[in-house]
Amino acid sequence: MNEVTLEEIHEDLLSIKNYLNKIMVYFEEDEFELSDEIKKRIIESRKMPMSQMITQEEVEKEFL
Repeated sequence: MNEVTLEEIHEDLLSIKNYLNKIMVYFEEDEFELSDEIKKRIIESRKMPMSQMITQEEVEKEFL
């Protein structure tokens, strides 16, 4: 096993803390709203019958 110093652990923890703080900004942001166009598309998509939708498997075949 490699030896790790407390300083290295401290630096890693600070780095993780920094990443978490950046991620938290997205969760704490109250100003994010869907545009009217997106809201319209959601409403339209909910009107579509399930029988007209493609399956997850079909999506994976096309894109993966």
